[in-house]
Amino acid sequence: MQGIRVCSLVCAAVCQVFIGEVALGTDARPVEAESNTVSTKNSANTTNQTAISIALKFEGGPGQIPTTRAYITAGTNTFAFLVPGEFKLASSDPQKVTLMKRDGSALISVRVIGPVPATGKPFDSAAARMLVNEEHPDATITSELGMFAAGVGGPAFEIQWGAGALTRATRVGFIPLRAGLLEFSVDSSPRNLGPSLGEFNYVMLTFRASDENGQLAATPLSDRL
Repeated sequence: MQGIRVCSLVCAAVCQVFIGEVALGTDARPVEAESNTVSTKNSANTTNQTAISIALKFEGGPGQIPTTRAYITAGTNTFAFLVPGEFKLASSDPQKVTLMKRDGSALISVRVIGPVPATGKPFDSAAARMLVNEEHPDATITSELGMFAAGVGGPAFEIQWGAGALTRATRVGFIPLRAGLLEFSVDSSPRNLGPSLGEFNYVMLTFRASDENGQLAATPLSDRL
């Protein structure tokens, strides 16, 4: 019952964001850490890329649901999302932040690709397929769907790649935001992909991006909704 109550509170607090195939199934609990804030930064030189930094901050207090929120800074832009309770920061490079489930069964990644391609056309599934094929040239696309974050929709796919016992299943989507093109993905074994979608959708549902003035609206979750 507690898990159902937490999920209901989260949905009410962030109802302005619409997401396809929402399947929330995880409590909002803080990631285990030695302190309330964990931050990393990678300033390696890359071409036409802005190095990102990541900070995990515990949020809680009277009238709030205890949560851990991830803050990503890329140049003048800031993004934030709530971290599922079973996940911890696994790695961070100049473009991508990866969270790993405690039992190692799934990875959730957010990647800042860069500016939306200036083709004069909307970023569509054909453009997204090209990016998927570049990253996983041997992958098989098993389904195509839509994905939403920060009130913006974009194309998404489920793919399988690898062979035998090393076969992996991934849901990956691309969101063209004002700040640039972002990639969201969840990766696991084919058997564990379905059970991991609730936690992935939790990240997508709570994702926020700063506006043109650099302001980020990341509202704490009230336990009285």
